Amino acid sequence: MEYDVQALSAEEKRHRKCLSNEARNMVKQSLAIEEEDDAGLMMMFEDFYLQISFSELHPLMVIYLVRGLDRKISIQDKDKVNRLNLASVLGGHTVDTDLGCYAYRSTHWLDAPLTRERFFEMLHRSLSEAQRGYSAIQASSSL
Repeated sequence: MEYDVQALSAEEKRHRKCLSNEARNMVKQSLAIEEEDDAGLMMMFEDFYLQISFSELHPLMVIYLVRGLDRKISIQDKDKVNRLNLASVLGGHTVDTDLGCYAYRSTHWLDAPLTRERFFEMLHRSLSEAQRGYSAIQASSSL
């Protein structure tokens, strides 16, 4: 069964946009944002490049944590990422061979107003998972 986004009422679309905008504004007030554009908010956070993006229609908040690797990415790293993703329920791990970096992404449905406390819980759980993934990729270089 396919879901028709066009079937959403104007009121529901306004509600979703409001949830997304309120979440974005709360994050802007809670973190030292370095850059901002229509796609999201960007800054450095705990040795990771952090980008937080928002989707008004769904509404979603997506947390990206990216960190460069100081070596060439190997096939063993890709195997390690696959194993990490099999065990991860919060988000997804990846390595980018072109950029030479590790990345973690988690997506959060905004079905209610986002509080500062809840946001930091989401952010720190994502950070913890990203740190675990990054450490696992870095450790595979010593194999």
